[in-house]
Amino acid sequence: MDIPVDSSLISLANYLTARREAILNNWLTVCQAEPGFNTTRGLSREEFNNKVPFMLNVLDQRLRQVPLQGDIRLLAGEHGLHRWQKGYLLRELMGEIRHLNTILLAELRQFWQASPAPDAERVMSSYEYVSWFSAQSNQGSVEQYTELQRSDASSRVQLLEQALDDLNELTRQRGDLLRTASHDLRGSFGVIQGAASYLNLMEASESDRKEMLEMLNRNLTTVREMVIQLMDLSRLEAGQEPVTIQTFDASQHLNKLVDSYQPLAIERGLVLKADGPSDLQVQSDPLQLQRIVQNLVLNALKNTSSGWVSVSWAAEGDYRWLISIQDSGPGLPNQQVGSLSQVLAPSPESSSAFGLPNPEADAREEAITLASKQGEGIGLSIVKRLCELLGASLEIEAKAGQGTLFRIRMPINWKA
Repeated sequence: MDIPVDSSLISLANYLTARREAILNNWLTVCQAEPGFNTTRGLSREEFNNKVPFMLNVLDQRLRQVPLQGDIRLLAGEHGLHRWQKGYLLRELMGEIRHLNTILLAELRQFWQASPAPDAERVMSSYEYVSWFSAQSNQGSVEQYTELQRSDASSRVQLLEQALDDLNELTRQRGDLLRTASHDLRGSFGVIQGAASYLNLMEASESDRKEMLEMLNRNLTTVREMVIQLMDLSRLEAGQEPVTIQTFDASQHLNKLVDSYQPLAIERGLVLKADGPSDLQVQSDPLQLQRIVQNLVLNALKNTSSGWVSVSWAAEGDYRWLISIQDSGPGLPNQQVGSLSQVLAPSPESSSAFGLPNPEADAREEAITLASKQGEGIGLSIVKRLCELLGASLEIEAKAGQGTLFRIRMPINWKA
């Protein structure tokens, strides 16, 4: 559209410039009064105006037939992005643009009504300019909003698909764990049944009966511990494990725990040592912390035939502290070091105690299977769940023939 410049269009531009503040105020007032425009009420005057004053500048330049210093469609797109970020619904965005155009048309009508004998052609030209402004502002803002909406929907689909994949993977891992536990329980019950049957034999010697009784007791203890672990795991997975947060001295708490395990270490011929600062005030659940450390320390004592088990702790900056349980046991082959649900691998910022790179994802399942075969799968699952309950991360490093290290990073101040 290429219309010659005339004084009436320049007069219209001057009028709209003089009425700019009133136009913006009226626009804000009518939008705030619109039912369902809840987002508008939470914006400041500057936030509400956003790119509209710049869009009106371009309309002014068009009326004056001077080079344009902006693109209304692009400015409207930025306006639509702003409204998206502020949480506008599409109907709110379209409604406020509609109100702005209605106000401009009303101003146009008032200008021509006050003009002496307006020329019909010039009146028509001015309405064409405002119509152009309306079309550009609607197209730019709605296109941008719609594109953002489409992109957001696509992202949500991807997140849902990823969540579904993760859920399927967790279900598969849980199934593997329960199958292993069921196999172990069946094996223990088989031993118990066999031992009990043997005791009924009249010709069994006293020494044989004693051996069978010992086997019976061992397997009954194993079954009891496994059933308790399965119940603990089920309670954790159901979110029914209570958390009692309090401030306590973690150093004193851990020293007492390690002291309580010394008789078992001596019985196993192992050196159990505790290292850490004399005072470390933290906010957490001491009982759940005890369960985590107990699972890992007892597991280390059980699987280490000779050498030592080390429990150490330290503050890590102002916000985190860590506990490490390391042993000189058989460890795991490098290619089998893995994690439960991809949590036990060293995090990128952690330094590997064994100088080994982070384990590859495709080797993790082998480590899970190996741990389960050794009867550790349920215990490690419980530890992982307890760490999640306390907002902690759990990492594992291991090297064949050199031992295994579990590292727990916990917040100093617990947050729900």
